[in-house]
Amino acid sequence: MVAPIGTLEPQKTLAVNLQFTRGRHGAAARIELHDRPAGRFAVLSLMGWVDLPAERRIEQTLDDLAARGVAQLLVDCSQLRHIDYRLVPSLVDALGRFESRAGAYALCGFSHYLRDLFRLAGCDAHLRCWPAPADGAPPAPLPIGPRCESAS
Repeated sequence: MVAPIGTLEPQKTLAVNLQFTRGRHGAAARIELHDRPAGRFAVLSLMGWVDLPAERRIEQTLDDLAARGVAQLLVDCSQLRHIDYRLVPSLVDALGRFESRAGAYALCGFSHYLRDLFRLAGCDAHLRCWPAPADGAPPAPLPIGPRCESAS
């Protein structure tokens, strides 16, 4: 049986590209917002090199997503090349603020290099990682576990 088109629940999707810093080691992000019956879901894909100005813009972006009713956030780090390890604690704090204000978050796409930077900063125990979505579709719902050490 085929359901009539009028009875299908539409899912809204919005994508926004952000340029945090410019230059050879610039940083950027792409936000994809998905409205679902269970709530608003966002994928934040980070790209490039994160320095202090870019990290502050990422914090503002996380605060804005929380204020706009995002209940679940997946941060894709597969295109993130570098982050100053001294900035990792403030980024983890910003993710914690998002979680306390809005809902669950998870990270995916960590390279061994990025995991080592988070370990060097002493913040690896606070992160929850998730495998990268294979087809670009966000997983739903995000789990409360597993830790980054178990992610590939």
